[in-house]
Amino acid sequence: MNYMLLFIFLLSCSAPESHGLPSLANTKWEYKVAEGCISYMAFANDSTYENYDCEKNYPYSGKYEMKGDTVYLIEIDLASNVPAENEKSNNKKIVTCRCKLIYKEGALQYVSWEAFENNKWLEPVFPSGEILYKKTR
Repeated sequence: MNYMLLFIFLLSCSAPESHGLPSLANTKWEYKVAEGCISYMAFANDSTYENYDCEKNYPYSGKYEMKGDTVYLIEIDLASNVPAENEKSNNKKIVTCRCKLIYKEGALQYVSWEAFENNKWLEPVFPSGEILYKKTR
């Protein structure tokens, strides 16, 4: 079921348009959370990404899609890593979250994210402050 939702989401996003958004393939973007704590996003050329959260010391991963100046992330994780799911599953992969970022003045800015729980999307969460990832490679 989760892969079906991912498939439908990816189909709804058309091919990337070039409104100033550079290719994300083989790039890395960093966000300094605090002194000694840097989170990053690394994008591969096969539409996959890794999003390392330095506060949780955990790398999330999934698929990304670009449309205009907007980047959409679909986070896919092992069910055993998701607290609500870990009693039911072991190594099954599930969709856990979707995020929306905007390419703005040479940086990627988080706009919102939504958790996927009990086969439905929860209300979007909007960051209280500006979260900007700067390109490092």
